[in-house]
Amino acid sequence: MHYDGSFEVVSARARVYQFATDPSKIATIFPDVLDVKIDDAEHFTLKAKVGISSIKGVMDVKCTIVEKVPFTSVKLKLRASGLSSAVEMGCGFSFEDAKGGRTLVRWTADAKVAGLIARVGSRLTDSIAAKYLDQTVEALKRNLS
Repeated sequence: MHYDGSFEVVSARARVYQFATDPSKIATIFPDVLDVKIDDAEHFTLKAKVGISSIKGVMDVKCTIVEKVPFTSVKLKLRASGLSSAVEMGCGFSFEDAKGGRTLVRWTADAKVAGLIARVGSRLTDSIAAKYLDQTVEALKRNLS
């Protein structure tokens, strides 16, 4: 599954980059998080509530900041497990100066789902994934405005 989009925030590009590369800050944008453990400057783990159809529970999500280009972009890898399922996601953010000291944020996310969650059907899985991504992007916008 592939998703992408863009938005502008009132924050300067340096602030946006610093937020996106700080595990203690970027961890706050993910929905339904019950617990966060910061391992180091590039690794953190989340426990998050997940609900798709009748499949509900908690997944462990290991997150890694895999690439940083100062003030330009950041890429993350997320691996979730639990509920007899696995999710692998790569996501990236790029930052460009926009008018009036604003920053244009472009984002992409690619996900692979396996196990019980994948069996509920691609339309439902795609719909739920899009909802979680919308919530994540909205949280990022709120934190940077």
